[in-house]
Amino acid sequence: MSSPAPRPLDPVQAVTVEPEALDALGAELTALAADLVEDADVSRIAAADLRLALAGPEGWSAGAAATAWGSLLDLLARQAGGLALRLSAAAAAYRAQDSATAARIGAGHAPAPR
Repeated sequence: MSSPAPRPLDPVQAVTVEPEALDALGAELTALAADLVEDADVSRIAAADLRLALAGPEGWSAGAAATAWGSLLDLLARQAGGLALRLSAAAAAYRAQDSATAARIGAGHAPAPR
């Protein structure tokens, strides 16, 4: 069974951006990044404890796993923080464009094409 053909998007209504929503998501991602950094630190501390608590190769393996987990959490924290910055920049760009468009309309000029 085939699915129906997608309806074409109206270019005027294809995308709606709410800068406040972008800022809110950015703030949530910033908080998540901070939490992830803390968790990465806990993982690194646990790695050292595991190496001491477990003898032999088991301790080494458990410590290596905790260290790797900490590295993964650091990576996720950096990515979440970077995305938060990009979302904030996008919100600022949309606000600036909206202000410029409003000023042109107020001056009697047509809005610039996007």
